[in-house]
Amino acid sequence: MTKRVFLFIIMFLGYSLESIVAQDISGTVVDENNHPIVGVNVLLLSKADSTYLAGTSTNNDGNFTLNNRNDAGILMFSFIGYHSVYHSLDGNENVGTIKLQANDTMLDEVTVVGSRIINNAQGYSIHPSGSGLENCNTSQELFAFLPGISVSENKINLLDKLPVIYVNGIKINSQDELAAILPKNIENIEVDYLAIGEGATTKGGVIRITTKKSKDGGYSGYLGLNVGAMTAYGYNNSSPTFVFDASIGKWSFSYYAIYKHQQLLEDAMYSYVYDTGSQTNTISKTRSWSNVFGNRLNISYEINNKSTFAISEYVRNVTIKNKQNSIVETIMGGDEEAMENNIIIHGPESQFVQQTVAKYILTTDDKGSKLEMTADYYHQNHQIKQFEDKDDIRSYENSTQEKTNMFQFYPKYTHKFNGGKELIVGADYQFIRYNDETAGLSNNADAHSASAYANFTGMTKSLMYSAGLTLQYNRMEVETANMTTFFDDVYLCPQANLVWMINPQRGTMLGVMYQCSVSDMPYSVINSYKNFSTPYHYTTGNPDLITPTTHELMARFSINRHISMMLMYGHENDPIYYEHGINDQNENITWSRPENGKYRRMLGARIEFSYNPTKWWNTKIQAAAIQDYFESKTETLKGKWGGKFWWNNNFNFTSTFGASLNAYWETGTSFENYYWQPVGNVQASLWKTLFNDKLRLSLHSNIWAKGRKSKTEGDEYTSYYHNVTKPTSFTFTVTWSFSGGKNVQHRAEAESIQQYKKIEERK
Repeated sequence: MTKRVFLFIIMFLGYSLESIVAQDISGTVVDENNHPIVGVNVLLLSKADSTYLAGTSTNNDGNFTLNNRNDAGILMFSFIGYHSVYHSLDGNENVGTIKLQANDTMLDEVTVVGSRIINNAQGYSIHPSGSGLENCNTSQELFAFLPGISVSENKINLLDKLPVIYVNGIKINSQDELAAILPKNIENIEVDYLAIGEGATTKGGVIRITTKKSKDGGYSGYLGLNVGAMTAYGYNNSSPTFVFDASIGKWSFSYYAIYKHQQLLEDAMYSYVYDTGSQTNTISKTRSWSNVFGNRLNISYEINNKSTFAISEYVRNVTIKNKQNSIVETIMGGDEEAMENNIIIHGPESQFVQQTVAKYILTTDDKGSKLEMTADYYHQNHQIKQFEDKDDIRSYENSTQEKTNMFQFYPKYTHKFNGGKELIVGADYQFIRYNDETAGLSNNADAHSASAYANFTGMTKSLMYSAGLTLQYNRMEVETANMTTFFDDVYLCPQANLVWMINPQRGTMLGVMYQCSVSDMPYSVINSYKNFSTPYHYTTGNPDLITPTTHELMARFSINRHISMMLMYGHENDPIYYEHGINDQNENITWSRPENGKYRRMLGARIEFSYNPTKWWNTKIQAAAIQDYFESKTETLKGKWGGKFWWNNNFNFTSTFGASLNAYWETGTSFENYYWQPVGNVQASLWKTLFNDKLRLSLHSNIWAKGRKSKTEGDEYTSYYHNVTKPTSFTFTVTWSFSGGKNVQHRAEAESIQQYKKIEERK
């Protein structure tokens, strides 16, 4: 015991001596207007021969730190669009503020995208300006070029999961809000493969977007209009957008409004083959119209140079006129003749969402440590009515009204140490009240979720690391059909990251990540409402579900900033899947209901290649493979290996003219009791800017697509689905940007919780 104590004292004294002798080099980089610059490359070079000794980059506050260096050398500061600055070091010191001067002759240059990626223990950050990607038609096109990110069906996925997305500190409710962001207005992007401080329920990582803000007061914004048509169906969508930013003294304002009028269109064929020998074949045409209006107002006030108060108000209203016209052929067993019916499923649907977020930020020291206090209120009202007319005779009708109210409060403290080390501690309390009424039957749920977490991040020479722990308590009480279901549970979820920067200059690195997470409480599936997707199939809820827990281990490797690879393993306990069966009252009607399985194992691999064949061409090829091994209470199913392939291209022929070409292909695969056949699509776009980049014209086309075909094996039946919609479409976009007065830089914004979502069957 004495020997162990002695060794501990020696190690402690050695560390203390090292800290005294080898202190950190730190400072701040600003532009000519004294505004911090994000992503500046800071290199420590040897005085003798200018060889590379160490390197880092500035954070969102323009600050940098080189860890525990005792080298007397030269600091080089470089950033696209600015003259490089050299600063001589005589020892360990704080270099203070470094000011970079703009270099106008560099603004038209195009640089390699990979050179702008800065790796860290959690993931990476990137400054898109000057990469050529800022000229992409949409923000989704830009994100498709970033490591670990893919875009499918216009949704951004991080490692094939939907991430939490912040825009200027605001956690957006839906990725539809990204339509208000022009790629050229994005200043910085931070990507965390694991979600720290988001509660134990977040699995998909975090993306933080910082937009460019005008400086020194004033206003800026843009007006945009999209109009689209499908060659086989005609006009099908239009969407005007308005964005405005302004500053008056200590006040900052930002506002956007988006209205979208769109046809929800699908041509499909369904077939249900029953073990009894009967069969139903359906040809359906869905021609629904939706109207969506969403707007958000953010206001922030700088109380003093250390504290800021911000508030965000979000409102969205959705109305849908649902209509599905189906021709159904029923073939009975034996020698009976087939029957044919014309069935129409129709009815209105509406959704209202309102959210209010308030946040207070206090900077506690000169290193950037800060205390954040956030309160978030969310309300959703969702109404659905369904009517079924069979040969012009009303055969079924039903309606439901769902209401959700959520309140969340979460304090968070971030303490920054010397050497770039950082400690984040916080807590989170969330209360959810949900109820629905369907045909006189009422369902109610009260859910409480409380969590506390801590995460420490640091760097030692070429190793970057982070470790965190989240303690979460879930409690839910459900009342349905005069029965009460109650459960509560405690979860302890660790997270860890370790990254070895093998060659920082070339971007060669090796990393390992682990996380434990729990799914959202399944309060959203208690609804007993029978929601028909076809005349002979409906989905209903289940109040007896258990919350799943997942363990994931990931290893990633990058070579020369161009090639990255990742291996993934996941194990999920009590996974939620969908059982399929036949209605007791009508053997021709089938149903889907969520249930808990025993466990699920997932194996996956991913490889990406990014390159610039020429200075005007960015290309990225990525491929992913995954296999699912699933066990329920009655069967074990080993899924077929499935592959996904993406090829994205961005062309900047001149500074005012460019194009894109993107392709996607997915091989046949299977999971649980679903079997999918290959699908794919090819998309392209052209863009042109005029009047000093104020006017932007673009044309986007979905050139080709192979529709989804799938098979589902249920209890006593098998169903088949084939999407035969003709996909060729064209969308024309015009955008006019404006600005005036002096420009402003936003100081702080409010965060917000995720949108309330249902667990839904995979199609």
